[in-house]
Amino acid sequence: MDQHDGTTQGAQSPGTRRRERKRASDLLLDLCRAWPAERITIGDLLAALGDRGYGLLMLVLALPNLIPAPIPGLSGVLGTPIIVLSVMMLVGYPQPVLPRLIRERGIPRAALEAVLIRAKPWLSRLEAYARPGTLPLPNRTVEVVAALLLGINAILLALPIPFGNPAPALAIVVMSVALIEADRRFFLVSVVILLVAIAIDVAIVLAIVGLGARLLGYA
Repeated sequence: MDQHDGTTQGAQSPGTRRRERKRASDLLLDLCRAWPAERITIGDLLAALGDRGYGLLMLVLALPNLIPAPIPGLSGVLGTPIIVLSVMMLVGYPQPVLPRLIRERGIPRAALEAVLIRAKPWLSRLEAYARPGTLPLPNRTVEVVAALLLGINAILLALPIPFGNPAPALAIVVMSVALIEADRRFFLVSVVILLVAIAIDVAIVLAIVGLGARLLGYA
């Protein structure tokens, strides 16, 4: 799956190893800055990053929901593809594939670049702590656990839950880095964060329902 991003083979040349070890934060920002059009569709991202595995594509889709961006309806636009990607990972697709309706969704290149610039300092620090290759990939157990938790968090991300985006977005970002770097520690930490994010959003929904019931006189 994402072993192409986090591991290198002994028979490879130093130049190849350096290319493969390019950090996701640098790769995404370079791609965005070099993009010739004013909008980047999800299909464009898939074509550019699809061979790098699920983790990198989920990272670029989740980051704008974690870093405030002036794009209305962003969580629905970018959350839905993560749901589809999670299902494909769960089923066992070796590479991401998205339907045309989702591939044609797009965001302004300048807005995405602004998000990546704001995210790069802390994302780079996160990457600096990674221990690439400590998580065996591909691994069906890892993929199934990741897919299930990512899918639930992506559903929560796509729903219009007040103040409900940051927790699942952060959880998806950390899991994405874990898959990109094939890092066992990050994977275990991200599982905990994904579970906590689910609990936070469920608590928000229950609080809203309870408040609504009281206001309507049902409680």
